[in-house]
Amino acid sequence: MNIANVITRFGLLTGLQNDEIYKWKALIDDACDYVGSIVIKENPDESEARRIEMLCAVYALKLYSLCNDENITSFTAGDVQITSPENRQNRGEKLWREYSEKCTDLIDTKSFLFGRVI
Repeated sequence: MNIANVITRFGLLTGLQNDEIYKWKALIDDACDYVGSIVIKENPDESEARRIEMLCAVYALKLYSLCNDENITSFTAGDVQITSPENRQNRGEKLWREYSEKCTDLIDTKSFLFGRVI
């Protein structure tokens, strides 16, 4: 796995600049370790390796989103009102679920159901 590719994808997913990504490097490393622990494909080819790197970036986004989730449900300041749906799903979690489902040929989903113990 090429960590530089994971960092690049993480930056694209989050919109962070290179200097901002540095402070999230430990989180990216943790995401890579987790994804590496559930990969079942031995000796992935180039295409599969890119998919695994994307899984790492998406899992890092999930962790990043959890760290930055402010759970705004309603906020009003003068004429401006911000309301979030109560059942809104974390963007990182949603992308992780979708991408994990597409990569079941590469990762073990038997002991975890997209992040939950079953």
